[in-house]
Amino acid sequence: MWVWIGLCAVLVLAAANLTILAAFPPEQGHVQEPLKRANWILPFGPRFEYPGSYESPVIVYDGANETWHLRNVTAYNRAINLGERYSLDPTRPEDIRYTPDIAIEGDKISLDFFIRNLAGEDCARADLAVATEITSLNATTGFPTGDILPGIATTLPIDNLAAGEWREVRVTADLPRPRQEVLYMTVDLTAPYAFTTPNGTPTAFDLRMTSITDSDPTPSDYAPDLDYTRVRLPRASATFIVTEIDAPEPVPPPIARTG
Repeated sequence: MWVWIGLCAVLVLAAANLTILAAFPPEQGHVQEPLKRANWILPFGPRFEYPGSYESPVIVYDGANETWHLRNVTAYNRAINLGERYSLDPTRPEDIRYTPDIAIEGDKISLDFFIRNLAGEDCARADLAVATEITSLNATTGFPTGDILPGIATTLPIDNLAAGEWREVRVTADLPRPRQEVLYMTVDLTAPYAFTTPNGTPTAFDLRMTSITDSDPTPSDYAPDLDYTRVRLPRASATFIVTEIDAPEPVPPPIARTG
């Protein structure tokens, strides 16, 4: 009897495997969902390449000489391949590369961000928003901690960015002076809420255009919430660790154990 039970179990498993193979043959690749993104002016900053705060570029401050310098300049000023994230058709990625070209002059840092116009309209004029935030970094845990201090917000004007065109834009920010602490500095670049087309028509960001694959009809009584929309504008950032010349090195946060 046990032999027959075992044989039946084997036959049931074999039938199940055949059913799965028929539905999903081995040669059939995994079908990925289309990449979702906003149909707008999209910025990119090198923060995406540094997943942890302790992996951000380190800027050393020498208080005696009032100077700053970036460690490992060559490592961070390398070409970044943006792949499918900023291609016109995400299913057919373009070979888009750009280099941050981080530089320090005096008490200011400057670097290139990448922007591309995917709004489907030629942009004659727009103002991108530049902002900085500074907080303390716990050198033992590797995590930001304490209050976040905002820097002076400025605007970065762009002109004549045609539909589909991309370019690098130079962003400049003031460097902080750490005082026996390790600082974590974020430089943000936010897309404009609106831009002007060559014929003078204003075009505003609309949350209904949050995905290139969305096809749901828009309600006729739709009224955008401007504050809600502005908070969700596409943005990019670059992050830096700013430390005194003799401060201890930040360490990676502990890895959580699973299982």
